[in-house]
Amino acid sequence: MKRLLQDWAIAIGVALALIAGASLLDRANRPTGSAPPMELVNIAGGTTSLASLRGKVVVVNFWGSWCGPCRAEIPEISTWAAQHPDIAVLGVAVNSGTGKALAKDAADLGITYDVLEGTNQVVADWKVNSFPTTFVIGVDGQIKAAQTGRLTKGQLQGLVDEAG
Repeated sequence: MKRLLQDWAIAIGVALALIAGASLLDRANRPTGSAPPMELVNIAGGTTSLASLRGKVVVVNFWGSWCGPCRAEIPEISTWAAQHPDIAVLGVAVNSGTGKALAKDAADLGITYDVLEGTNQVVADWKVNSFPTTFVIGVDGQIKAAQTGRLTKGQLQGLVDEAG
């Protein structure tokens, strides 16, 4: 029994070390400074550009309809976005369809903020390698905060507060 507990403790320790290492690597690879440019098709059929939102705080959430944690955080982000109409929230849907299919998914998920069709180029420019990933862009167009993983309303508010 003692040996079994030692084996489990070692396995848990290794798993935690791997998670911590992956988190540090993810943070080291995130873009900093000016937010990469982004102009994407929105589910209404027009385009939305980050440049057009300069002067506002912007939350950019990279998600996928196929991503369980992404789907789980959407109600929290939607509620938060509805409570903060002065802050632009963009949901960049990656590998999640286009046009009417994406619009239907967004409606089914209850998304209350702008949904954009993500591209491989934007994912590469923003150095997103896991989903969901959320960035907060300040009024000056600079990346002020970022988090990989599922967000709660409180965590999202914390990121926005961090952004100033």
